[in-house]
Amino acid sequence: MVLAIAVAALAVAPIGWAQTDHSTVIRVLRGSSDFRARTRAALALGSSNDRTVVPQLIGALRDEHPAVRAAAATGLGRLGDPTALSHLRAAVSDQERIVRTEAQRAIRRIEEANRGQMPTGRRRGRERMPEIAVVPRAREIYWPRVRYVVIVGQMENRSNFGDDALGRAMLAEVNRNLLVLRGVAALPDGRIPEQATREIQRRRLPKLRLEGSLNRVERESRRRQVSVRCEVSLMLMDDEGRNLRGVLNGAATGSQPQQGRRRDQEEQLAQQALVGAVRSAMSGAARAISSAGAR
Repeated sequence: MVLAIAVAALAVAPIGWAQTDHSTVIRVLRGSSDFRARTRAALALGSSNDRTVVPQLIGALRDEHPAVRAAAATGLGRLGDPTALSHLRAAVSDQERIVRTEAQRAIRRIEEANRGQMPTGRRRGRERMPEIAVVPRAREIYWPRVRYVVIVGQMENRSNFGDDALGRAMLAEVNRNLLVLRGVAALPDGRIPEQATREIQRRRLPKLRLEGSLNRVERESRRRQVSVRCEVSLMLMDDEGRNLRGVLNGAATGSQPQQGRRRDQEEQLAQQALVGAVRSAMSGAARAISSAGAR
């Protein structure tokens, strides 16, 4: 798998999906006191295509925070190593529903991969990007450190490819990337609890809104190589007046040798490229939010 990142209007360092030295990420996963950092580290290891990190993710299934455990289960599913199955089956009994759900998805994904089967499209249901609910509930947010509140609005698939599943995958990835921003509390649109409302009013916190769209999905097949490129845009606005404060654009291309049904392969690559596109766009989120909140 090759995932190439291209960014419009933002300068981003290339993302190494097949790194051989994961020591820094592993140290964060093992030792960081911030569960957001540990969650991000688990997701990064799970996207590395390197099965040598499987023991680290298995260990993270026992992390104290459910977001980290869920991210570890997701990563193990992506890596597809059957040695993780017994640990994932144990995680199916986790007290948190999101961990149980991601463990079950990971088990299905590993079992399918090791039967040599691609997900079979509409007949059996498309494989979807994991929708890990890592945005903390209001009672889990440490409000004294919050400087900005971001309401996560609608993420639409405006391309001519796929369906609402890509929009949901985009929403999940935006939430993951907001989670690791220090000083930012991300809340779902239309479901702001009373506690959060009180904190926002009491501390007079700037409240912003983030909405986005998947604008384009381009597919190409050349010399038995299949490529899919995704382009996304994220709009940062005032929550009340909907005045535009910034636009974050990102794009990524996923490619691999042609195998199985082309449509199934394109759908899988589109989901993976979408993750890269959102990450490239969100690399400028911290600066954009601080600038918008200061106005």
